[in-house]
Amino acid sequence: MPGGGHPASGARSDAPSVVLCIPTFRRPEGLRKLLSHVARLTYAGPLSVVVVENDTELRAGAAAAAEMSQAFAFPLTVIVEPRRGQTYAYNRGFAWACRASPSPDYVAVLDDDEYPDRAWLTQMMRAALLVDADIVGGPVLPVFEDPHHWLARSGIYEPPRHTSGPIDMIYGAGSMLIRRSVLESYLDEPFSHAFAFTGGSDLEFFTRCRRDGRTFAWADSAFVFETTPPARTTISWLLRRNFRKGGEITRIDRSLNRSMRSLARRWMRACALLGFAALSLPFAVLRGRTAVVSSLSRAARGAGRIAAEFNVVYEEYR
Repeated sequence: MPGGGHPASGARSDAPSVVLCIPTFRRPEGLRKLLSHVARLTYAGPLSVVVVENDTELRAGAAAAAEMSQAFAFPLTVIVEPRRGQTYAYNRGFAWACRASPSPDYVAVLDDDEYPDRAWLTQMMRAALLVDADIVGGPVLPVFEDPHHWLARSGIYEPPRHTSGPIDMIYGAGSMLIRRSVLESYLDEPFSHAFAFTGGSDLEFFTRCRRDGRTFAWADSAFVFETTPPARTTISWLLRRNFRKGGEITRIDRSLNRSMRSLARRWMRACALLGFAALSLPFAVLRGRTAVVSSLSRAARGAGRIAAEFNVVYEEYR
């Protein structure tokens, strides 16, 4: 399949070079939409793209990317990762990017159900260089297929926002830029395969990076948009997602800190979430269905924390 790693025509040689990694699994139309927006990026430096196909059976994403590569704005490579699981796809892309020739200065990530604003990478790089950060994140904004659904209008799906600049840590890889020299330090297994089907490998990775003294920045003008289908605008989906996220916190903390004090702290926080949810639910009923869902989501996070203590997890991506 087509090779990559060379600067795009017209790229400014003094701007840092970037390899953009895109893992994909059975979303060929989403991948086409993403790549069409990547082709319009206004980034001034050398940029190349690697798509990592994680479906060895149908390979619809690989076929779509290979077809687009013939006339793509940037060098575009397609590789196949035969081991099923999102962490395997991410890590394969990371390894390829770090070993590309010439070596990039930074590695970026987007998912195949997202698409970036034209200035996304420019804004991400600006934040990285302004504070000399190792890792940069930005907002991933939901775009609903049914924007009139009451959950879509509730604000529940809105991501956390921060002022652009230094930040303690970022919490998701849906929009990420990382210094290649930093990523190379973790290439044995940057995203832990223990989270291959549950999600949370990005949070675990960032937690390790923070522990190791890596620096983070936020680019609040680096917009990425996430397609949100009707299947995700349901109360059951929200509760399952919050149960999973609660479990992530327990599993990450337990993997990095096995002290009795840490165990006690985890149980206290889980019980506090459940207790607060139970106490607030009657008042939430008076405030409306959005408040009720918020209370139930808090309870789901607490339940997920406790379940994970007994190795009960929800494999959302199985």
